[in-house]
Amino acid sequence: MITRAEARAKIQDIITNHAPIKTGLTLPIRKGMTFNVYKIPLAYLVPNVLNDRITWKIREFEAIQGRSLSIESDDDVAYLYNLVLNEHPADNERTKADLAKNGQQVDGVITSDGIIVDGNRRATLLRALFNGDADKYGQSVEDFRYFNAIVLPGDIDGKEIMALETMLQIGADKPVGYNRICLYIKVDNLLNAGYTYPQIKQYMGLKSDKDVEEMQSIFKLMTEYLVAIGKPNHFTLLDGLEDQFINTKTVFKRLDNGTYSAEWDYTPEDVVEFKTVCYDYMHAKFEGKKYRDVLVGKPNKSNGVFIEKSVWQDFLTHHNNILDANDPTSEADWEFLGKKGGKLDQNLNNASQRLITVLNDKNISKLIREVQVKVDRIDNLLEKMDEVAEDDLDNLKALSKAIYKIVAKFE
Repeated sequence: MITRAEARAKIQDIITNHAPIKTGLTLPIRKGMTFNVYKIPLAYLVPNVLNDRITWKIREFEAIQGRSLSIESDDDVAYLYNLVLNEHPADNERTKADLAKNGQQVDGVITSDGIIVDGNRRATLLRALFNGDADKYGQSVEDFRYFNAIVLPGDIDGKEIMALETMLQIGADKPVGYNRICLYIKVDNLLNAGYTYPQIKQYMGLKSDKDVEEMQSIFKLMTEYLVAIGKPNHFTLLDGLEDQFINTKTVFKRLDNGTYSAEWDYTPEDVVEFKTVCYDYMHAKFEGKKYRDVLVGKPNKSNGVFIEKSVWQDFLTHHNNILDANDPTSEADWEFLGKKGGKLDQNLNNASQRLITVLNDKNISKLIREVQVKVDRIDNLLEKMDEVAEDDLDNLKALSKAIYKIVAKFE
């Protein structure tokens, strides 16, 4: 593989000595400037390590390896191409067949040294065709040697490239969607690069600055969760958990600021234990609706297992016993515990039933006290009266019989 310095020289030679195949194109940066499209050999190009489609897997790879991916490494470049190739295999096969039949219809964008800013997926599939897959479609591999791309000027910096990539890849409608976790990472990347909420909102096609702030808060909780389970930056473990994090964030915020609707005076230590249990259920990929409605509870309703001290403490004891007895270490171990009808599910079901009983008992006690107050008031009023209306007297007799029947039933 050639170096980026060599690629820059070769691409510049193409710009200097070959006519562009298209001229006068515009991009959502550098207003008023036009760009040309050139045929660039795929051999000069490398994928973008900030590619939004695979950024979650790149961060995880770097966390495991303890180093950054290098576009100067043959092995790392091959790894990046394989990530793109395997991200949406069915969609990739359809797109590859279309490229084989019709050629490249949408131009890409590359930097002056051959880093692909827009079109990583197309370039990857063209590369696969050039490396032999063209035979499957009765085509010559030579038909797929080149990638048609705008070559960005050499003075464009990484921050501007990040904005451009976001607008081209995420801010526009694409036939193959992004994993939602990658969008949260993109917000984090843009914030770290110094972009403001209004800029990010515009680049990503979001509705408001508040949407950016919300995604930032949820991403913070995601990173805290990964640290808590001992897997920092392992973002693939977040797949399928977005809804749980959205609901968890709101409930955790209420717990922290004291507005969570609980029936007891919980302590900060209790909150830490509750958060840990929530993380355990997420780690086990527990079903989202039940996680929301039964474990954490809806933010504005008193329906999570944490709201009643006795219910929560009994549930927590059984939860810790389950973990101690099963000692989950692998992701498969955790998912086994969290499956429908599994031990975590059974413990949550038991706590939910007990919570219903406790709340019903409290409601009955409250109602009895209310009836007692009203009966005392009726008695006081009747002492000041000489006569009672016949209908009122009948109602009092009926009430007396009803109360007597209830008492007799439980004596």
